[in-house]
Amino acid sequence: MIPMSLQRQRGLSLVELMVAMALSLLLMLGVIQIFLSSKQTYSTNNALSRVQENGRFAMQFLISDIRNTGYKGQCLGGPTLHLKDSADELELFTLDDPIQGWEGKGSTDEQHTHLDGKNRLPKTDSLFIKFAAGEQDFQGGSGNKTHTPQLGIDKASGITAGSIILISDARGCDLFQSANNANSDNLQKAGKNVKPGNEDEDWSHPYTSEMEILTLQNAFYFIRKHDDRPPSLVRSRLKAISSNAGYVEEELVEGVQDMQIKYGVTNGENSQVTEYKTADEIDSLLKWGNVASVRIELLVVSSDTNVTQEQQIVRFDEEDVAIENRRLAQVFSTTIGIRNRLP
Repeated sequence: MIPMSLQRQRGLSLVELMVAMALSLLLMLGVIQIFLSSKQTYSTNNALSRVQENGRFAMQFLISDIRNTGYKGQCLGGPTLHLKDSADELELFTLDDPIQGWEGKGSTDEQHTHLDGKNRLPKTDSLFIKFAAGEQDFQGGSGNKTHTPQLGIDKASGITAGSIILISDARGCDLFQSANNANSDNLQKAGKNVKPGNEDEDWSHPYTSEMEILTLQNAFYFIRKHDDRPPSLVRSRLKAISSNAGYVEEELVEGVQDMQIKYGVTNGENSQVTEYKTADEIDSLLKWGNVASVRIELLVVSSDTNVTQEQQIVRFDEEDVAIENRRLAQVFSTTIGIRNRLP
């Protein structure tokens, strides 16, 4: 056998080292590219999901309230009012003029009296809706009389003291502020909003049969601007606050950048909507009583920035709108019929 001479490998040549480094660098670049692409796809999909979710929630709140605009149960005419006669309370605490809007892009001032101090986003529309709502029927007490401070009912009302409530049956209805708590089986007028000296003012009639007890759900909808995040949809809703009635602001959905509203006007003969107009146009024609539907368009943007590869441009309110900071945006639109005004 011829012995073989084995030589130990003492290292890599410079050429081999450079080739190895080049191949490693290419592999790393590929891995990084896949990671960045996956991250961008995840961010975009996540932003899209949040935008769609926010848009659906915003529409759900608006649709639910707008459909019930002006609802007052069995009360066919105007209710007997047991509240103060001041202009503010007649505007806020009644069912008169159940829908009214304000045009953000009109010639009027960007801020309106009912929205002073609420940081409303300029050039966005706002909406005021009035209606009463409740889920139970009650039986009036057989001993109820017209001239009495209290009305008896067959079970606890479940209504918080201080709420503005509407009681009604087939004979008529009364609107007042409740003094009784949710566990009481009596109804009584009380509170700062009762006409002074008229706490015992007669009810419209004795409530001795089946009756409805509804609470006022009046609400403002508007878009609020923020310094550190996108605008949001806000609702200022009428509620009982420490045995008094007042408006409480609720931020409903973030990322609602714009809201534009048009109102379907009937011809006054057969309640058929013939055209859609802006709030300013309705004001000039004095036709809020003829509004039977509402067409809403929302522009919703993502909270996260840099989720699109380039600046997105969307068609909103018949205009091209450029979305800042490479946020993802989507337009939501719907037409809502007012049940109490449709044929």
